[in-house]
Amino acid sequence: MGAYVCTIAGGKGGVGRTTTAINLGIVFEEGGYDTVLVDADLGMTNVGKMLDVESDETLHDVLGGNAAVSDALTGTEHRLSVIAGDGDLEAYANADPANLRGVIETLQESFDVVLVDTSPKISHEMAVPVGLADGTLLVSTADRVALTDAGRTADFADRVDGNVLGLMLTRVTDPEQVDSASSPRTPTRPRKGHSSRTPRRARRHRRTAT
Repeated sequence: MGAYVCTIAGGKGGVGRTTTAINLGIVFEEGGYDTVLVDADLGMTNVGKMLDVESDETLHDVLGGNAAVSDALTGTEHRLSVIAGDGDLEAYANADPANLRGVIETLQESFDVVLVDTSPKISHEMAVPVGLADGTLLVSTADRVALTDAGRTADFADRVDGNVLGLMLTRVTDPEQVDSASSPRTPTRPRKGHSSRTPRRARRHRRTAT
């Protein structure tokens, strides 16, 4: 059994989805889990910029068939491994989201936790990581529009056989915001074979992704 895969999704941009993904990755690493964060927001990649890391090869190169997964792996000062994206429009055009499944399956062989940051728009590039993840965490602010979009994302997850873990509210300044913001929906029933999966403790000797 490979790594636990968690996709971080939200139906609206600017709600703190990428920041949440990065913070989760750091928490998992500090907890003793070998963790990799994949920036699968192919159109608006930001993980590399936010963590101030650069790589000659990116996820877009891998998805375009021009690089191996191991070539795109980069370390950070937090020990969190990342596969950053490429903001170039040509790279976006050449990246095939369907190849993301192979990327994640390869990473599962070398890590304990694979986190996938996604695009805020409902699309094929969101469907792949949501559908194959052990669980998807929805991220939203308490704003009514953002919550509505998160609800649509939860419905979309059901359509692709996804498993919604729950909703994380960001930018909360008043406890009443949490009380008044109803969840976009009750988390979906875990899929058979994924219901009791939790991240395994880090391996002492990490294998290299290929």
